[in-house]
Amino acid sequence: MAIKRSDLIDNETPGFYHLISRCVRRACLCGIDEETGISYEHRREWIEARILKLAELFSIEVYSYAVMQNHYHLVVYFDPKAPWGWSDAKVAERWLKLFPIRTNHPRYEAMRQAKLLSILSDADKLEQCRQRLGSISWLMRCINEPIAKRSNKEDFVKGHFWESRFTSQALLDETAALTCMAYVDLNPIRAGLNATIEDSEFTSVQKRLITLSPEQLEQAVTAIAGNLNSRILTINLKGYIELIEWTGKHIVHPDKAAIPKHLAPIFDRFNLNGQQWLSQVKAYGSNYYRAVGALDLLMNKAKALNQQWMQGVSAIKDLYLQPS
Repeated sequence: MAIKRSDLIDNETPGFYHLISRCVRRACLCGIDEETGISYEHRREWIEARILKLAELFSIEVYSYAVMQNHYHLVVYFDPKAPWGWSDAKVAERWLKLFPIRTNHPRYEAMRQAKLLSILSDADKLEQCRQRLGSISWLMRCINEPIAKRSNKEDFVKGHFWESRFTSQALLDETAALTCMAYVDLNPIRAGLNATIEDSEFTSVQKRLITLSPEQLEQAVTAIAGNLNSRILTINLKGYIELIEWTGKHIVHPDKAAIPKHLAPIFDRFNLNGQQWLSQVKAYGSNYYRAVGALDLLMNKAKALNQQWMQGVSAIKDLYLQPS
């Protein structure tokens, strides 16, 4: 049964979310079409660039993403109330960057300034802008609509490009966020498209590796895009990359799945069952649905949705270390 988006996404409390949007057509729309040989790889660049751009405008931080051939994944930290702490000028500037006046060419500067003043002088419009800049639904709309229009124009077609309803999954604690980030970053390896994280194009883990400096390795994992400056994970970047690299290798070669000793403390710190980690990451997409988190948090979420049960309960009991 479908549940209202307003019930699935808490618009009062900051938190992590896993977001997925899929193409509606059967053709290969973001990769290389095996039947025709036509490459649509450039559209994956469009999507990646759009995600990173909008992270600087909306009240989110992007922790993980993967742009696949017919869908994409995002793990974001979302603060719906952050725009109410921004100045009126900051809100208006961000809104105009989101919906610019034709172009940023200097000849349109007068029009841009007039539009800026119009927003600043309209209290109702400013409130609307704050609400929308603090909305995941508007974030997904602003990622998807321009991509759909460009793709349809390129294909000389009309109609829907994306499924009308994106999937949202609440990540109720840091362990759930870490597990989901691993699942997202390893999507190309799970799909058999790549064998290593270094070769996994259009993923956040590859982007982290490309821009990595030695100093960052010892720092906590932070967002790859966005500037809320409100969250860090209690794992350093070196530990995260080593965990993802090891997990990816053993998705490709499952017969060599012993946990390296230097990674064991990560599982303890996040209350993860290391013996279940590989199977849980591989089956993440089928194990969980509307929320992921420790058992008590998951059942509280079920109650909030007026449900007696939540998909993923049995998997959670395997993923998390249980009290002895």
